[in-house]
Amino acid sequence: MARTRVSAILLWKPEDPGYERPAYRDWTEEEDEPKYSPEEELALLDKQILASDGFDIDYTQFRCVFNYHLAYLDSDEFAEEPTETTRDLLERLSRKALDDYNQESRTKFEFVKVVKANFHWCCAYMFLITFEVVDPYDNLIKLFQTRVRHETDIVTEYVFCRRNPIKKWNALELSRKMSRKISRNKGTDIYICKGFYI
Repeated sequence: MARTRVSAILLWKPEDPGYERPAYRDWTEEEDEPKYSPEEELALLDKQILASDGFDIDYTQFRCVFNYHLAYLDSDEFAEEPTETTRDLLERLSRKALDDYNQESRTKFEFVKVVKANFHWCCAYMFLITFEVVDPYDNLIKLFQTRVRHETDIVTEYVFCRRNPIKKWNALELSRKMSRKISRNKGTDIYICKGFYI
């Protein structure tokens, strides 16, 4: 799968004319001193984008405004119907992405809910949505991610849908996922597990 990550771009600094504090920032008076310079914030954001493909961003660390934004699920910012919320739109997009994933992968994951979403502009809004599913194999809740480029009545492109790739494996899960065992020099055993050597 080709990477479609967009680097962070600084749009406004706190000292810029017309700057408005991002809604996700609720700095107290004691915290009004900058923790990072705008350049350090940009580097930190780009590092988070690189590590998570833009899905996991800690916006509370930033005073500056960037091209990546947090989607407020209970707002009507992206609502397409009068009684709709952003959550409703993102759930529709996530359900369709999961349906396509299930059909292509011959799986039967069941959609539960949208957990969070980020977005940036890319010839339309590029939504990076994290959502929960029920895994029919073990009946447990798992995280999925989808990237969808969307603009009402213009385009809806499902870039990808995948299991959340950032996960710590416990020993039981790891043992289940071992696909084969091969022998190496001097009788050392190496297990191959979904592309990882252990």
